[in-house]
Amino acid sequence: SSLRFSSRDPLRQTQLLVIMADNPEDNEVGLPQKGLNMIIKDVIPEIRIANESRELFNLCCAEFVRHVAGEAQRISSTDQRKTIYHEHVKKALSNLNFPADYGEAADSVLDECKVQAEKKLRRKNSRLDKCGIPEEELYEIQQKLIEKARQDQLAAQQAVMAQQMQQQHQQPGTSGVMGGASAAADEDDEYDT
Repeated sequence: SSLRFSSRDPLRQTQLLVIMADNPEDNEVGLPQKGLNMIIKDVIPEIRIANESRELFNLCCAEFVRHVAGEAQRISSTDQRKTIYHEHVKKALSNLNFPADYGEAADSVLDECKVQAEKKLRRKNSRLDKCGIPEEELYEIQQKLIEKARQDQLAAQQAVMAQQMQQQHQQPGTSGVMGGASAAADEDDEYDT
C-alpha cells in the first residue's frame, strides 16, 4: 500500500486500518501475540483489551514497520547504500512526520542493542578467561597440536609409500613399477595369438 501514515490524521488512520483489514496477505505478518500482549499490559495494565482490538494493534504495528522500513529503504537508496542504517530509520521517522521523541526512542533502543551486543561478546570472551590459561598460551598449544597433526599425517603417508614399495619388491619377476607393467603386457600378448 502506498498510503503515508500520519500520526495526527484520524481519518487517514481509519482508512489505513480498513485497507489493512481487507488485505488478508497483510494479516499473516505481525508481532507475536504474546509479545504484543506484554507490551499492551506494560502500557495500560488496568484496562482489558478485546481480541479484535489486539488484532488491530498487531496490524497497526506491522503497518508502522512497513512504512518506516519503506521510507528508510528509499532514503538508503538515495544515499546509494544497500544497507539501512540507524540514521536512515531516524530520517524516515522524521519524513513520515512522527514526533521527535520517536527518534529519541530509536537512539535509546540502539544504545540498548549495543549494550546487549557488548555483554554477549564479554560472555563469549569470559569462557576463555574461565579456562585459566592465558590466550597466548592457548595459541601456542594450538600451534603445537597443528604441527603434531602435520607430522602424523606425513608419517602415515611415508608408511603407505614404504608398504607399496615393499609389495612391489616382493612380487616375483618384477623390478619396480616398469617391470610389472611390461610383464603384464607380455601376458596380454599370449592371448592375442
